[in-house]
Amino acid sequence: MKDINMVIEICGSAGEGTISAGEILSRFMSSQGFEIMSFDSYPAEIRGFGKCVAHTRISSDLIYSSGKLADVLIALNDNHAISQLPSLKENGMLIYDSQPPKPHKEDKSVVGWAKPGMISYGIPLNMLAHKAAGNSRGMNMVALGALAALFHVNKQGFTDSIKTRYSKKKQIVIDSNVNSFLEGYNWTKENIKKTDSYSFEGIKLPQKKEKLIITGNQLVAQAALDANLAFYAGYPITPATKIMEILSKELPKHGGTLLQTEDEIAAIGAVIGAGYGGKRAMTATSGPGFALMTEFTGLSVMAEVPAVIINSQRAGPSTGMPTKTEQSDFNSAIFGGTGDCPRIVLAPTDTKSCYEATVLALYLAEKYQTLVVVLLDFFLSNSIKNIEIPQKPSPEYLKANIAPNIDDLKDYQRYKLTENGISPRAIPGTPGGIFFSTGLEHNEYGRPDYSQSCHLKMTQKRFKKFNCVLSEAPKPEISVTGKSEFDIGVISWGSSAGAAHEAVMSAQKQGINASSFSSMMISPFPEKALIEFSNKCEKILIPELNFSGQFAKFATSILKRPVEKLNFITGRPMASEDILQKIRDM
Repeated sequence: MKDINMVIEICGSAGEGTISAGEILSRFMSSQGFEIMSFDSYPAEIRGFGKCVAHTRISSDLIYSSGKLADVLIALNDNHAISQLPSLKENGMLIYDSQPPKPHKEDKSVVGWAKPGMISYGIPLNMLAHKAAGNSRGMNMVALGALAALFHVNKQGFTDSIKTRYSKKKQIVIDSNVNSFLEGYNWTKENIKKTDSYSFEGIKLPQKKEKLIITGNQLVAQAALDANLAFYAGYPITPATKIMEILSKELPKHGGTLLQTEDEIAAIGAVIGAGYGGKRAMTATSGPGFALMTEFTGLSVMAEVPAVIINSQRAGPSTGMPTKTEQSDFNSAIFGGTGDCPRIVLAPTDTKSCYEATVLALYLAEKYQTLVVVLLDFFLSNSIKNIEIPQKPSPEYLKANIAPNIDDLKDYQRYKLTENGISPRAIPGTPGGIFFSTGLEHNEYGRPDYSQSCHLKMTQKRFKKFNCVLSEAPKPEISVTGKSEFDIGVISWGSSAGAAHEAVMSAQKQGINASSFSSMMISPFPEKALIEFSNKCEKILIPELNFSGQFAKFATSILKRPVEKLNFITGRPMASEDILQKIRDM
C-alpha cells in the first residue's frame, strides 16, 4: 500500500477564488477517503486585495497538525506567490500561469524565483479560463484541473465536488466552473510531461466512514444547540463571528433567542442576565472583546450566575492582527479580573474537541453556577477537518441546575454553605425562592456583608466548588509508549497539542524516548497528573504560540523545575516539524 502525506497550497489575491478552490480540494479528497486538514490565511480587511493562501494537508493516515512546508504551490497570482515560495519544500512542485495576460516585469514572475530542485509546470491558466468561460475568474478551477491531471485523481469525482460546491448557483455558474476544470485537466494531460513522483493512483484506503467536514466554529455552534443553549448575545468580531452567524439562523428554530448587542460589555451583561433567569446562555468573542468583558466576569463569579464565554484568540495586543492565530490570552483567561476570582477555563486541543468543550462548558457553568471560558484560537475556529460525527450529549449534561428542596425554601439561603460549595439555586419565580443578588460581598441570603469573617467563608465557598470541578474534567491526554521513563516530555495546550503529539510520534519512530501531555481542563488544572508525568521525564519542553511563554510560566510554578520553551508568533499554527527539531536539539 502506498501512503500519501502531502501539503498543497493555493496562493492568490483576494477575489481570485483561492479559498473556494482550497475548500473544493479538501472536500473532494475527504470524499475519496483521505484525512484532510486545511487552514486559510487572508487579509483582515473586508474588501481587501491582499494575499490569500489556502493550505491543505492530505494524508492516508491520521492527521494531528496542518503541516509546515508545502509539497505543491499553485500560483494564481505571481506577486503574492513569490512571497509564499519560502513555504515550498526545496524539491516541491510549482504550478504557475505560463501565459499571463501581460508580460511580467523583471523579477515579477514566480517561476524566476523557483529554486534549483523545484519542479515547475507552466499551465496557461488565464488563457484556458477565458476559453472555458470568457473571463479569468475560472483560473482557480483550471488550476485544480491541472492538479487533478498531474496527480491522477478521479476526474468525475472532482467535477461532482465542483457541482456540489456551486449547486445553489445558477446553471451558467456551475457550467463555467466545471468547464474551466475540464480545460485545465485536458490541456495538462495532452501537453505536460510529468517529471515528479506525486500520484494518487493505486492508493488503497480503509473503508470509508461517514464524516463531517467542519470547522471549530461550526462545531461550537452545533454543540451549543445540542446542549440546550437558550440565549446568545454577542457583538461581531473576527474570528468568532461565524458562531453568531450560525446561531442567528438556528437558535430560534430550537426555541432560543439571539441578541446582537451594541458592544461586548452589553453582550456579557445580557448573558449574565439570562443566566440569572435560569437560561443556558453564552457569548463568543476574541481578545479585544474579552478584555472588555472582564468588567462583568467577576460579577458572574461573585453572584454565582452561570455564564459561558467562547474566546477565539488572535494575535495581539489590542486589536492586533485579526486574521492571524495566537495563544496569547492564556493569562487574561485565567487571571484576568479583580480579586480572587476563580473561573473554569477549557481549551480544546483539536477540531473535534471543540464540540466536547462547548457541551462541557454549558454543563459546568450551570452546575457550578459560575463563569466558564473556552479558549479557541483563529486556527481552531477556522481550520477545516474531516471528523467522525460527534455523539450527542448524554441527558445528565442537558440539565444540571441543583434546585432547592421544600426544606431549603422554608428559609431560603441562596448562598447556603454546603460541603461542596454548590448552593441550591432557585430560578426567579420559584415560590419561596426570593433572594438578593449583588456584585458586593454578601452573606448566605445575598445581603451585602463586608465583615472579615463573611468575606473569608464566602471566598472559601467559591474556591471549594471550583476545586470540585476536576472530578468531572476530561482526563489529560498522555501518549502511551510502554515505557515508564522518558528523555523528553512535551507538555502542550490548546491547538498546539496536535502538533506536539505528532512531533512526539515522529521522534519515537526515530528512536527518541519521548512522550506528550495535554489537558483540555486549564483551570482548575490537573496539577497532580502534570507532576506525575513530569517526574518521569528527564527534560521538559513546552511549545506554545505566544512570545512570553505564558503557559510555560504557569506550568513551571506547578512543577518547581526548569523547562525548555518553544515560542512562535508567526500568525500561523504550530508546526510539528519545529517541535520535532527542538526535541532533536534537546
